Amino acid sequence: MREIEQIKQAIKTGLPLIYLWYGEDRFLIQEAVQILKNSYLENDPSGSGIEVLSAKSTQPVEIIERANTVSFFQGKLVIVEDIPYFQEGQGDSLNPYYEYFKNPNPGTCLLFLSESVHKGRKFYKAIDEAGVVLEFTPPKRTQDWQIWLDSELMARGKKMRPNVKAFFLEWAGHQSGVLSQELDKLVLYAGEREMIRAEDVKEMVPQTSEATVFELLDAVAARSSTVALQKLDQVLRQEHALKVLTLLVRQVRMLLGMHALRQKGGNVNDAPRILGIKPYEAQKLWKQSVKLNWEQLESAIRECLETEIGIKTGKGEANFLLELMVAKFCAL
Repeated sequence: MREIEQIKQAIKTGLPLIYLWYGEDRFLIQEAVQILKNSYLENDPSGSGIEVLSAKSTQPVEIIERANTVSFFQGKLVIVEDIPYFQEGQGDSLNPYYEYFKNPNPGTCLLFLSESVHKGRKFYKAIDEAGVVLEFTPPKRTQDWQIWLDSELMARGKKMRPNVKAFFLEWAGHQSGVLSQELDKLVLYAGEREMIRAEDVKEMVPQTSEATVFELLDAVAARSSTVALQKLDQVLRQEHALKVLTLLVRQVRMLLGMHALRQKGGNVNDAPRILGIKPYEAQKLWKQSVKLNWEQLESAIRECLETEIGIKTGKGEANFLLELMVAKFCAL
């Protein structure tokens, strides 16, 4: 979200002549691109000053020619997608860029988009020196997600109570693109009503399989086989049996990791770095790990292995074997 604010500020004060945007949050990048395009469309509604090129099908020489072309209106935006310039073997093919970076067209904003970068490559270093590099990352901490959600709700003219915001994020997951689409659905459903309620979320938003697995394990910890099997049936409607098993194995392994962390004197704040998980996920796993002891989790991981072997060797119908496994979990 802070990247979006930087771009909005740059639009007011003066855009860099050379931009590189990259990162794992593709939705935020798409949102930022649209904001940038809209700033040019205000002066030229026809969009004649905006060009979108693919680096896979357009040579650097041609891209530089486009960047040097003068726009009839105020300013030109050239967006270069799918760039392969961080791969090995580029050689002298990128030299036109390096020459351009020394004296870029003052009337053009040249924007490169990439999913990932290699900071050791010459191309990255050249842009970092001549322009501005922005990395788009999704929120990580719970409070960051709350800030992101507040911003999205404000933009849509809607509100949620604090408990509903926490529920929505837990129910719908933590992918900004998916959450944005679900918010659009909730806005339409709520109509003129300003406040979005928990009932609206349950009615309109599908629960993520990961969230359902968390609830399944909560039921296992409470020894409630009825609820656990209901949650299993729910997640099996969303995902293939082997995908569900993979999710369960991962959660059990993370819970074992939490136990090991606690035994070594660590705390929940250490978990994201050590286990490679997000802070919000660490909070939930930490609470669950208190309810399940080491022996139970060891038995659970063995049951997962036996179930996987059973599914792959045809010892029974996959869903039935998973039901049997979950029932055994509750009896541990």
